[in-house]
Amino acid sequence: MRIIRRRRSLEELVQVKQIKQPVLAAGKDSRKIQQIDGSKLETLYKVDGLTFREVNDYIDFILGEGFYFEGDEELCKLAEEWAEDVKLKRVLEAVLRDIFVGGVGNAYVELGYSSDGKDIVELKVLDPSKVSYIKDPLTREVQLDEEYKPVGFQYKDRDLVVEWRKDVITRNGKEIWKATLPDEDGRDRIAHFTLFTLGSSYTGITPLEAVYKQALIRLNLEEAVGEGAFRSGSLIAYVGSEQMPRPSPELIDKIVSDLQNVSIESVFGFPIDVKIERMPAPDFSGTEGLILYFAAIQSLGMGIPPSRHFLPGIRVPARASESSDLDFERRIAALQDRLAEQIREKLLYRLFKARGLVKSYKEVPKVVFRSKSHATLETTINLLSRLGRRDLIRRDPELELKIRRELGLPTKFVMRELERWNADTEKIPERSKPRSEVNIDEDSVREVFQELNEEEEE
Repeated sequence: MRIIRRRRSLEELVQVKQIKQPVLAAGKDSRKIQQIDGSKLETLYKVDGLTFREVNDYIDFILGEGFYFEGDEELCKLAEEWAEDVKLKRVLEAVLRDIFVGGVGNAYVELGYSSDGKDIVELKVLDPSKVSYIKDPLTREVQLDEEYKPVGFQYKDRDLVVEWRKDVITRNGKEIWKATLPDEDGRDRIAHFTLFTLGSSYTGITPLEAVYKQALIRLNLEEAVGEGAFRSGSLIAYVGSEQMPRPSPELIDKIVSDLQNVSIESVFGFPIDVKIERMPAPDFSGTEGLILYFAAIQSLGMGIPPSRHFLPGIRVPARASESSDLDFERRIAALQDRLAEQIREKLLYRLFKARGLVKSYKEVPKVVFRSKSHATLETTINLLSRLGRRDLIRRDPELELKIRRELGLPTKFVMRELERWNADTEKIPERSKPRSEVNIDEDSVREVFQELNEEEEE
């Protein structure tokens, strides 16, 4: 049947026959896992709408509202200017897409230092399929130095091999950089990002690999249904009679040729031994349920509530849907924290160290991602306003600066006010009410949180 031929075209596109579900490899070390090649995940990302949407949902929720910096105000200002110069947000979008898709959990960024090594002027996202840690030639494990740190990184593309080691960087074996200062490290020129890791492994993993098999099954089911619906209604010609049970091939070819050119204005006349009918529609009862089932399993495996994509036929109780959405928001917040730590450690720390502005990691400003969830922001604002009305929290420029940054509001005049506050070491926030009218006790605090809980239940 032609349905099979059409299905094969999809299988060739996503290489179904050559794909094996990740299984424990038989052999000496049964803990090794056969990963799915990143090119297969890229193809799935390009041809499947659900996969495309889920990956971009993560990117939008993690990065959509942007980020800001907390710490020394002068360093924060420099970090903001640098982030804009190197287009940090755009780089992070590519990093996240590599982690979820092509890098199979990994993304690599090359830090472009200035010629004197005292600044980072460019960030370049490398093809993760061509970058790896330098491995031991015998064991093929990540090679470690005397400090039990990876020896370095290797980029390999056809005839080009670049290695970043602690004391030297080489291109096809030729030295192109050498450390001249005690704190210089060639490995700092590669930033390796991950979000999901497995134990003590140096490389990351992606949830897309875990749902890959379900996605392929669903795609094949969708193709079968679509092909069946497309082919149903096609014309079928029955040629022959009791007197002529075996019509000549020429007659059949002529009738087929005539029917191929049929249109709404065509008029045909056939003898009684030619019967025209339509191809019956195949019975796909139950297939739609299977498609929705595998779509839901894929969404759950990716950590995204199925209700978020409004999948038809997937009914989720309101309370369960709210709980799933809240879990998703917390999951996004956790991923934002992991990414923020790596940006601070692998980008900002190296930037300010190169400029000679910091001596230790703790001096580096923290990266804070804004929340894309309006429900979370509304809950926080309600809590602050209720605490403020009961004088359980007082207004000061540092608190207002935090709120304005979280909401993406202007901060210039608040920063000037904060400078004056910092200059006066004895200044403290004033109470909005006279001390005699302030009733700060355990019942007041309990009442605030009870009101918030009642609002969430509503």
